[in-house]
Amino acid sequence: MSLLVTGTDTGIGKTIVAAAICAAARDAGVPVQALKPVESGTADNAGLPADAQLLARVTGVEVGRAYVYGLDEPLAPVVAAQRAGVTLDIARMDARVEALRARGPMVVEGVGGALVEVVPGVAVADLGARWDLDVLIVAGNRLGVLNHTLLTVEAVAARGARIAGVVLNTVHPGEPTVAERTNAAELARLLPASAPLLGAMPFVHEATAASLAQAGEELTARLLPFLR
Repeated sequence: MSLLVTGTDTGIGKTIVAAAICAAARDAGVPVQALKPVESGTADNAGLPADAQLLARVTGVEVGRAYVYGLDEPLAPVVAAQRAGVTLDIARMDARVEALRARGPMVVEGVGGALVEVVPGVAVADLGARWDLDVLIVAGNRLGVLNHTLLTVEAVAARGARIAGVVLNTVHPGEPTVAERTNAAELARLLPASAPLLGAMPFVHEATAASLAQAGEELTARLLPFLR
């Protein structure tokens, strides 16, 4: 059993949550693997996708095994690929997922929000059913998250995917606003039983394996049934 990590938007901490789950699962003795099939706009000075590098670091694999396509411009993958003259091939992504599945449980991180396309005609939300993955929805804890989360849950469910749950991710340090203090209780009330609120992730100040594992320990304990 494995997870697809998607979210309500871009920039709400999907990679941090995915990396925290991987780090905490490994600490718990589960040799989970990680994959970000498509990444755009976060390359480092060497041209390597930064999100994939973090996922590779916490799982102890080569960076090249943690992604399929790395695109330079910070745009939707289909647009970034067109501008770069790259053809995104879903069959290549399918093959990588199957290769990882043969090695054990995995965490696959999507790109952008749930309805962003990874190739023309295939959105992140389609990958749960396509790859038989339970979907974890990351919601950034900020004003507007109630609407964004409920819409995302509906969209993912409509694509035929199983939803493991929702995690409310803290997106900045410091004192929370009134909305941020009350979002968890409202989400717990509003979410359907098929997509429960699994908890909240604290802000991660330093993305080391140890700090990520600590931040994700409680959430990962609830997700271990999906990673066996």
